[in-house]
Amino acid sequence: MGKRYRELERDELSAQQKALFDSIASTRGGVVPTPFHVLAESPELASLTQALGAFCRYRTGLSPRLSELAVLITAAHWGADYEFDVHAPEALKAGIAQPVIDALRNGKVPPLEDDDSRLIHEFATVFYATRDVPDRLFEDAVARFGRRRVVELAGVLGYYSGLAMLLRIFRVSLDKTA
Repeated sequence: MGKRYRELERDELSAQQKALFDSIASTRGGVVPTPFHVLAESPELASLTQALGAFCRYRTGLSPRLSELAVLITAAHWGADYEFDVHAPEALKAGIAQPVIDALRNGKVPPLEDDDSRLIHEFATVFYATRDVPDRLFEDAVARFGRRRVVELAGVLGYYSGLAMLLRIFRVSLDKTA
């Protein structure tokens, strides 16, 4: 399979793309993450994606641990190795144990130790497997997290599914060579 990803060079960017890159880099220590090199082909889409991503990653009512768990489940579901590899260290920092990360990476049921994590895992994996969430599981999630957090969980799953799809379509790997 041929390479589709290309890292954009600053001197080839339009004024709109440069403004986008500057905006993204200013909040990330001067770095523009790889997905935004792809997205910058459409600066408006990149800008909207950046805003949604900031909310999904940092401002939902889900704890960082539960959010990162949802991200890893999503990346594993889509086979998005780049996304998984970028988020695995964040998951560790958020309190997800290495054996859980390894199990998710290998398509195994992870050894989750708390009810919240098990509920997030079941919710996401059942949805990805069946494209539905059974009433009992939905009601359990609402009872535990509230409707707002279930909406936000769906948003996290959707946002990271979209990124995973983008990364797969453009064949982005962690080393960016494939």
